[in-house]
Amino acid sequence: MKKTTIFKRSGTRKVTGKKAAFSAAAVIAAVLLLFFLSGIFLINYSLNRIHYDPETKSPVPFIRTDSDSRTAPESSQNQSGAPGSLVEKQLLEDAASLPENQNVFNLLLIGSDSRVPGQRGRSDTMILVSINRRTRRVAFTSFLRDIYLRIPGIWQENRLNAANAFGGPSLLLETIRRNFQVQVDHYISVDFSSFMKFIDRIGGVEIDVTDDEIAAANEYVRNINLWYGIAENDGVLCSAGKQLLNGKQALSYARIRSIGSGDFDRTDRQRAILRKALEKLKTQSLLESASLLNTFLPDITTNLSKGELLSLLLLLPSYPNYKVESCHIPINGTFSCQNVRGMSVLKIDLSKNVAEIQKQISG
Repeated sequence: MKKTTIFKRSGTRKVTGKKAAFSAAAVIAAVLLLFFLSGIFLINYSLNRIHYDPETKSPVPFIRTDSDSRTAPESSQNQSGAPGSLVEKQLLEDAASLPENQNVFNLLLIGSDSRVPGQRGRSDTMILVSINRRTRRVAFTSFLRDIYLRIPGIWQENRLNAANAFGGPSLLLETIRRNFQVQVDHYISVDFSSFMKFIDRIGGVEIDVTDDEIAAANEYVRNINLWYGIAENDGVLCSAGKQLLNGKQALSYARIRSIGSGDFDRTDRQRAILRKALEKLKTQSLLESASLLNTFLPDITTNLSKGELLSLLLLLPSYPNYKVESCHIPINGTFSCQNVRGMSVLKIDLSKNVAEIQKQISG
């Protein structure tokens, strides 16, 4: 059979059949490699701009509080007079005794209610993301902020969301480890401003909004407008149904707690936004992801290393094949609403909720 001539120039050899195919494949491979390396370079540049928190795994400082305040002075003794160092030692021993599942990567997403970048606030949103490589599942577990429990180093029990205000992500992680027996060492924290910027940067999220939610969300939209000094009705939602929410609208939707089952429905809305955002991220190219990271990452705080963040980003294309499930803690039938020291709190059955979390994580 006569070989097909792809091209011929004077003074050159013919590039034919298999050789031509090999050459074309080599060029394509080189272009793809260059594209990939360019994406890695841009991602690495973006990762260098993150606010890394290397102190999160250090011993939790002993903190004393006599009231439900946002700040608490440090103290060297606990209620019984034991030195703070003994408390720290016990916290580390308890954390070390937790079972570790090598197939599961746990990451706590923290949404702070701080409106000032860099300022410590209460954790308005706490979602544990558990990626199980064995069962190919991603579980979103929301912790309600009014859960009443023991915060390590704090004299009195308090709401879960106060831990972040008292001691930052370090104390919040330790509180969840101690109370819910889940090994979570990593977190990503964002505030209101960075959340809105992220949703805007991915082009918004499509959410089915009800008539009741429209009115409640618009109250938050107007509050945000007032805070930023812009027109009162800028960005208000006008009609119910499926619609594309921008950053300000998505944040307002996620904060609704005045309708339905209050904070329970609110965490459902937060997880819905997270799922929609994840769906959009799955479809992005490496360069698109790098561009997003370059804009968004400087606004987050995390104790993940650059290598860990890069690994998560490179695994993102495989996540469409993972089953996504979600739940909230406390689960139904395991809590009671009470008023303690003027606070509305949730008293929960810890053992039943610990069992539910382990079920979610392990599958």
